[in-house]
Amino acid sequence: MIWAILAGNTRTVAALMKDLKVLRRKIVPTQNLKSIPAAIRWAKALRRSSPCEGIIVASVVPPLDPVLKKSLWSAFGQAPEFIGPGRNSGIPVRVKKPSQVGADRLANAVAARELYGVPSIVVDYGTGTTFDVVDRKGTYRGGAILPGLGISLRALHDFTAKIPLVKFEKVSYAVGRTTEEAVRSGIYHGAIGTTRELLQRTRKQIGAKAPAIATGGWCWAFKGTGFFTAIEPDLTLQGMALIWRKRHA
Repeated sequence: MIWAILAGNTRTVAALMKDLKVLRRKIVPTQNLKSIPAAIRWAKALRRSSPCEGIIVASVVPPLDPVLKKSLWSAFGQAPEFIGPGRNSGIPVRVKKPSQVGADRLANAVAARELYGVPSIVVDYGTGTTFDVVDRKGTYRGGAILPGLGISLRALHDFTAKIPLVKFEKVSYAVGRTTEEAVRSGIYHGAIGTTRELLQRTRKQIGAKAPAIATGGWCWAFKGTGFFTAIEPDLTLQGMALIWRKRHA
């Protein structure tokens, strides 16, 4: 078993993995781990919960990385392994600036390649929405990034005088009869339209039959759309486990 630590902008997920199965998960706001003492308490709680063979980290918050290294070493007595572009990323990276590719995107690409074949597309509905592409050769080739559903809702509230902070809902109507309904319609159907358009354009570039896999905290909203071969909330964690397995084969 391994601990897979996915450190995101909003929350950090620690998942105890056996092969590709999540046995246990602990979720904390990422901001709660910014101090060394708090991070050590969190890491020691993981250690009490279960020992492990190893620890693999996918972090998209660079200032947090040294804190994670120190706290996990303090608790487990072993150095965590970080995912990044390079020889140990688990996938060849063919973009102009490989250092800019997020570790979560690499893990998604590895999982898509190993579990769904090539070429393939991953759409991750997280803090930001990302589209990631694996080409016919099994190489990561980039993708698209846009604001996530939560960011869009927050931005409408923060940068307007009269729009309230609206809770996201999957809706069938297009015409909202209140401001809240109008926001829900716009955000949901806007995301549907964006997803459809980007998948169509991506498939024209890499292959019309490329399967698409949805993941991330908002992926549940796209069930029943017909866009995806699979909707797998744990795809990133599965990719992390696959990378760790390859490193220690």
